[in-house]
Amino acid sequence: MPRHLSSLLSPHAVAVIGASPRPGSVGGEILRNILRFGYRGAVYPVNPNHHEIDGIHCYASVQDIPDPIDLAIVAVKREQAIEVVRDCGEVGIANIVLITAGFKESGPEGARLETELRDTVARYGINLIGPNCMGIINSSPSVSLNASFSRFFPKPGDIAFISQSGSLGETFLEFFERMGLGVSLFVNLGNRAGLTENDLLDGLDDDPNIRTLFLYLESFADPHTLRSLAERIGQGKRILVLKAGRTRAGAAAAASHTGALATPDAVVDAFLKQSGIIRVLSIEEAFVALRALEHPTIPKGNKIAILTNAGGAGILAADACERWGLKVPRFSAETRETLSSFLPEEASTGNPVDMIATAGARDYERALRVSMGEADAALVIFRPPVVLAEPAEAVAEHILKAASSKEKKPIVACTLSETDIVQPFQERLTQAGIPVYTMPEAAVRALYFLYRVGKGQAVSEPEADSFQPDRGRALHAVEEAKAAGSPSLSFSQGAEVLSGYGIPVSPYTYVDEGKIDEFIQKFGFPLAAKIDSPGLFHRFERGAVITDIPDRSSLENAIGALEGIMEEEGLKGRILLQPMLSGRELIFGMERDSLFGPVLMFGIGGTLVEALQDVAFGVAPVHLDQAEEMIRSIRAFPLLESFRGQPAVDIRPLSLFIHRLGRLSLEIPEIKEIDLNPFIVGETAAAVDILIRIE
Repeated sequence: MPRHLSSLLSPHAVAVIGASPRPGSVGGEILRNILRFGYRGAVYPVNPNHHEIDGIHCYASVQDIPDPIDLAIVAVKREQAIEVVRDCGEVGIANIVLITAGFKESGPEGARLETELRDTVARYGINLIGPNCMGIINSSPSVSLNASFSRFFPKPGDIAFISQSGSLGETFLEFFERMGLGVSLFVNLGNRAGLTENDLLDGLDDDPNIRTLFLYLESFADPHTLRSLAERIGQGKRILVLKAGRTRAGAAAAASHTGALATPDAVVDAFLKQSGIIRVLSIEEAFVALRALEHPTIPKGNKIAILTNAGGAGILAADACERWGLKVPRFSAETRETLSSFLPEEASTGNPVDMIATAGARDYERALRVSMGEADAALVIFRPPVVLAEPAEAVAEHILKAASSKEKKPIVACTLSETDIVQPFQERLTQAGIPVYTMPEAAVRALYFLYRVGKGQAVSEPEADSFQPDRGRALHAVEEAKAAGSPSLSFSQGAEVLSGYGIPVSPYTYVDEGKIDEFIQKFGFPLAAKIDSPGLFHRFERGAVITDIPDRSSLENAIGALEGIMEEEGLKGRILLQPMLSGRELIFGMERDSLFGPVLMFGIGGTLVEALQDVAFGVAPVHLDQAEEMIRSIRAFPLLESFRGQPAVDIRPLSLFIHRLGRLSLEIPEIKEIDLNPFIVGETAAAVDILIRIE
């Protein structure tokens, strides 16, 4: 463990400031927890009203303690807290866990005090956990510290649990204990006036005893730092996040489609996925994942072999695999023939392999060995038959024999039962590192989480884009609009910005430039005509665009109609002409989020984009492989493949456009919002409509 956190999480001497002999007092409970669970270091109670607590000498203040203190646990009244923190700083105590509540969570005065607390901590260079927290726990045998008021003390293990909530943190600690999950470290962050989840992740990066980092968060302290940490740490450790706050009531409608659709939770999902962090959506799912992540082996792919003695459960498992993006490949004729050589005639050998209820321990072993040759992982379903021909633990032993083959591949098991009969089966496999679940859907989710870990660890260096943008060209257009006091760029200015970053734009001309005949000669009919006016958003709804203009006479009529709309609504602007491009209609967008920065959007475009909401998000920067994953993740992706005589869309250029849009958004922060809808992809690819809003 790095030095800057080792004295906090593995202290040799702890002072409990606010300790008390009074039953039910927070400071007293923390002191008794430290003593009850066998802390290996020295303990110093601090309270000016007592000379002794529970047989231990009590000091009036930290200045009176004769020995160096690594960690101070502070549980005093809010009015005394900052003075106590200052006293700790004066005597050189580098680490404080501030239990005291009543800071920013309590109102304006509490917020003012928390600001003062932050300043005090910064002045003395203190590592602070809290305030408004329940404490920390280190259950490693060499430390055995419960510096919290939690009743639960988990067994040691390779999980570090960091929670923003104290009460929910204790709920997890209770079930960790019940489920036998090993959790060596627990930290309740509280208000994060000092250390944040990022500091803890950074500090635990080099800890060889921690393999899984589990976070319960309600907000992110700094997502950009979290992303860079996760990309570094994720190669050696598993990071799991339960993020609360998935809905936002009454999301305000924004001027562009991107703003209307970019809900905070969609951004969080995209951000965590890009960072290689596994997200779980519930407490139940968190325990499924944590149990799975105890598995020492990670799959190299997503092909799953399903073995069962209950056919219906195998079908449910196969359905769940499809929902979670896992493949259940049909086995080759050779594999099926081998399985048929020892399984009953009634057995099904295609995958799932239904060995029927009479399957014995040796059948499980042989079938598992054969099936794993065509899979990356296996789900073994063992429902105890009405008449047990052999003990359930014998089945477990033979599964373990198959699991011990040279090529290690993960296996999870499912029992379809919680009776005493399956307990020896479950205990034996769990002891050997194979997670066991009651229902097949949970077992499949476990395999999915393992697959996600493997996929994250297999990420290679991001592919570079050789295109060199002309930032000066783009910036000139933005500055031109700013100088004119416009809230958005004109089409021609937007075209300059996009072209400067290698994003193609539909050919166009303005009516007042006198080049209509030349434009018609070059592109022919049909044409589109539209009003280009600053602040005019969603032209289609305003009747400000006329499409499929077939000839010159119709064009003149269209221009006249648009001029009438401009005059009627008092719009200042110009009339734009474009050729009618054919192809798939897409949407590309960007909205600048106050916390995450530029958030990119891709999806099926056109007038129904908000109704369908079939879009994917990414937080800039978006690498090319991440952009491709965004594209493939939308429900309507099959429409981009060969469809009703239309050739498949080349995904590579679209990935480049997403990547470049992210780069543009990062390099020109004056741009607040971008909406390219529709973006037509056919024989050519081009933005047909451009909305770029600026600060």
